[in-house]
Amino acid sequence: MRPPEPMAERNDWNRIVFTGLFLLTSLPVRPADTLKPEQAVSTNLPPASPEHFSPDPNPVQLPEPPPSDVRWVHNVIIVTNSLTQPQFNPDPGASLQTPSNAPPALFNEPAAPPLFTPPPVPVGMELPRENSRLGEIVPVSESTNRSFGDAPLPDELKLPRQNVRRELRVDKEWRVEPSLRQFSYPTNTEPVPDRWRIGFAPWKRYTSGSIESPFESPDTYLWYPYQRSLLKGDVPIYGQDIFLDLTASAETITEFKRVPTASGVSTATAGEYEFYGQSDQLSIQNNLGFEINLFKGETVFRPVDWALKLEPVFNVNYVDANETGVVSPDPRGSIGGNNNSPPPNNGGVQNPGDIGGLLNGQTGPADSFRATQHTERTRTFFALQQAFLEVHLADLSDNYDFLSMRVGYQPFNADFRGFLFNDVNLGVRLFGNYDNNLYQYNLAVFDMREKDTDSELNTFDPRNQQVVVANLYRQDFIWHGYTAEWSFLANFDHGGVHYDENGNIVRPEPIGTVRAHNENVYYLGWGGDGHIGRFNVTHQFYQALGRDEFNGLAGHGVDINAQMAALEVSYDRNWARYKASFLYASGDGNTTDGTGRGFDTIVDNPNFTGGPFSYWTRQGFNLGGTLVNLKTPSSLVPDLRTSKTEGQANFVNPGVFIFGLGGEFDVTPKLRTFLNANYIRFAETDTIKTALLTDKVNGEVGWDLSLGIQYRPLLTDNVILSAGFGALIPGQGYKDIYKTSTDPVPGFDRTDRKGAVDDFLYSGLIAITFTY
Repeated sequence: MRPPEPMAERNDWNRIVFTGLFLLTSLPVRPADTLKPEQAVSTNLPPASPEHFSPDPNPVQLPEPPPSDVRWVHNVIIVTNSLTQPQFNPDPGASLQTPSNAPPALFNEPAAPPLFTPPPVPVGMELPRENSRLGEIVPVSESTNRSFGDAPLPDELKLPRQNVRRELRVDKEWRVEPSLRQFSYPTNTEPVPDRWRIGFAPWKRYTSGSIESPFESPDTYLWYPYQRSLLKGDVPIYGQDIFLDLTASAETITEFKRVPTASGVSTATAGEYEFYGQSDQLSIQNNLGFEINLFKGETVFRPVDWALKLEPVFNVNYVDANETGVVSPDPRGSIGGNNNSPPPNNGGVQNPGDIGGLLNGQTGPADSFRATQHTERTRTFFALQQAFLEVHLADLSDNYDFLSMRVGYQPFNADFRGFLFNDVNLGVRLFGNYDNNLYQYNLAVFDMREKDTDSELNTFDPRNQQVVVANLYRQDFIWHGYTAEWSFLANFDHGGVHYDENGNIVRPEPIGTVRAHNENVYYLGWGGDGHIGRFNVTHQFYQALGRDEFNGLAGHGVDINAQMAALEVSYDRNWARYKASFLYASGDGNTTDGTGRGFDTIVDNPNFTGGPFSYWTRQGFNLGGTLVNLKTPSSLVPDLRTSKTEGQANFVNPGVFIFGLGGEFDVTPKLRTFLNANYIRFAETDTIKTALLTDKVNGEVGWDLSLGIQYRPLLTDNVILSAGFGALIPGQGYKDIYKTSTDPVPGFDRTDRKGAVDDFLYSGLIAITFTY
């Protein structure tokens, strides 16, 4: 017999039970319509039902089918009779043919093969058969119930509906650290650090027996270009979503060219009386780069949370000319050697006898200075070309419309083809998108740095120039597949006085009255790129306004009012693209009237009218023996500027018309070819006449013809071989500027090249790019 429980203990249990019942009954009851977590209710007026609203504003009126009250049904009838049917004859007309009475052949013809006797039909398959099934379509009897589905919908199911619930995006990261796990892992499971190391199932696409899969095993390599790699950004290097991407590259460009080269005040060989000497040159540029990209975020559907990018570049460049004054304004060239050291100071020269000690036997043979330090130069340069931090500031919608900021040395292109500003420089940039990526926008401010003269890589030296850029892109503007852009740029260039690394003065321009000056220029732009129907269209327009406080060629300050327009229309047919292009840059028809009407850029690098293979686009050449260029390399506009990277814009220039036809052909998946032909004319010639003190300059520049190929032997961008050849067939305007000599002067040696001009100028390049 169990002893009774103590009274105090039973009272304690009673209190616990009654307290629990009281708490349960006092809890508030949640109504059935209470929102769950991560839910919302739409309060706006919903769209009307399809019975009252059609999204198609122009519906096609189709003819209505004739009314019919007859419905049909498919019945199956079993035929039970076994009437004998005649044997089937597949060719009933053969018995009606007239017997052939053709004469016997002159030669024995091969005998016909033996008559084919088919095997007997198996038992049960003979014709006719009994109990065969026969399909038949008959009208439905009126007794069929047709009221199903005709009943009206209840009010709660009718459209449109209000107060509809929708699920919100759960902006959380669902993770459980191993240290917080309280239970063992489920059966037949194995823990892994992250989902990136889970292998893919084999995928057999072909019947050859081999198995093809992008990542056939979960193993991770350290650095492998075609498999999952830790240093290629395929798997996190730290945590769950911090990745490291390393890229090594090597680019070598070898260029052979013939450009007008002044013989200079001290010629490379004795007896050169012409204004222009031998124009052939050889140059080599080699860039070794290493790109480090560290970023956080899973970038498939959303931008990175943050990214840090560094790109150091080591450059080796070489040039070999046939005239002095190319490698250095000093005819002695690199007297100090080719190790980036300047020539010796000549301040101690007091009489002709001191010159020998200064030159120290480095002048070369007396008959020619070619192939010596007077005409050759080798330089090296190391630069931190890119170094920026990118931070994700905010998400603007559930579809990852975002706002981000990038600070540091970064690339930027202001338009689709690089007509105005395409550079890598120091700046702050806000960028993002809106309305499901329908709009993209940029707001950037660049504090420009000086460039190295021979490599055109960045330095850390400021050049007192600021560039402001604001642009907006709109996809599917008017036409699907066409993107429009509106842009505003401002260039505040207070460059002062600057000499390049070779000793040439580049700011201000050494033409006319040489005086330091400031420029404040504003650009308004409208461009577009995409396709309209079957045609691909790219166009760009810029209006330049502002003030140049002093223009050396005009001799005073000028107000700027210049324009640029470009258009390319192409048509794709199979593996070929046929193109027609046009470019106009306004020119100044009155040099001294106080208005600069010649269009100039900030730092352009255009891909247009033949791109890098075009002679006119790629080459820069001196203006008639002056210290400025008719045009700078990798540019389209003849702006009478010393350098596009170190000089200042000049809005007193001749301008240009370029009419082009070309094509691009994908010959094979590995080989692509480019053809282009351009006809070039100056828009105005008054500025050239003023600079050269002549009244005979025609507007025709000539014909620019180019051919290029690009070959990818591995079908990837790891190895790219490019080669091209461009030629300029000079027109009358070019010949007026670059006459080799004038009429002979009595008492001086006669020149046999009076008025002659190089009638074939060429530019050939071979580029090899390795990326790993």
